[in-house]
Amino acid sequence: MISNSIGADIHTHVLPGIDDGAENTDISLRLIASEKEMGVTDLVLTPHFNMSDISLEDFLSRREEAFSALSESLKETEALADMRFHLGAEVRYDPNLIKLDLEKLCIGNTSYLLLETTGSFPFNFENTLSFMLSRGITPILAHIERYEYLRKDIPFLKRLIDSGVLLQCNASSVFGKSRSSTVIKLIKRGYIDLLASDCHSPAYRPPNLSKAYKKLKKESERLIKNSLKVVNDKLI
Repeated sequence: MISNSIGADIHTHVLPGIDDGAENTDISLRLIASEKEMGVTDLVLTPHFNMSDISLEDFLSRREEAFSALSESLKETEALADMRFHLGAEVRYDPNLIKLDLEKLCIGNTSYLLLETTGSFPFNFENTLSFMLSRGITPILAHIERYEYLRKDIPFLKRLIDSGVLLQCNASSVFGKSRSSTVIKLIKRGYIDLLASDCHSPAYRPPNLSKAYKKLKKESERLIKNSLKVVNDKLI
């Protein structure tokens, strides 16, 4: 059963003007209001980071500017005052990521890193993930339902899970037509650890966690608890 709180949304594009998510602070505030109305207490802000397009330093500077603009707008919105925000990133996989100070891209002050993979099987994937884990960083593979080489290779998924990698899927895939049966099966088998909205705008990919949790019923409690473990840097 779902309580009034549905924990954290660990994958969002709410920060204004930094990627293909919220265009401005007005849209950011609308998205945050929708999240709060659903029962989300903690919002992780994960703009796209691709080391091929921007340096880590420039990305962090742009993220800070966007968060400062959002924070100023939030001061005038008392109804959202109790929402908790955590800076992070949706990091595009690159084997050269291991050369960066990845702790700066992790969620808040945690060891969790949201990692977006590529359309085809990535070069040196397992070795790179293993290196991250050896440095105390826990990769969360974002919206794994998008990637056929992950979705259909259960032995490979199991190997990643056993190594300590976590899997996230988007809420829309729970009630979508094309992949819902596969996603729900993976959730029930315990392979998927986290559900998130990956929200971008009120009209296109809005916050939708509550709808997914209602469909999942008894599976929701574990996923909600896991989302809070992430933002509080607890082990899953």
